[in-house]
Amino acid sequence: MWVRFGLGIALASAVAGTAFAAPMSAEDKAVLQQQCAGDFATHCAGLPPQDGPETQACFEKNMSKLSPGCQNAIQAYKKKG
Repeated sequence: MWVRFGLGIALASAVAGTAFAAPMSAEDKAVLQQQCAGDFATHCAGLPPQDGPETQACFEKNMSKLSPGCQNAIQAYKKKG
């Protein structure tokens, strides 16, 4: 349970840190976690479940490989900012 929660926080922070400057709402975090957690686990599984430069770099590096749902969630968030 804690790992999943930590992964969600890391994912939301990584996505926010790599592409956007606007603060992230709880709703935005939940959407990104739901849509992108599998992608994060697939492409960045060796990283600890916390935000950091490595997590951000991994997510950014693999942006083109992410699932359509994750890419759409990221794009929707970008449009809000």
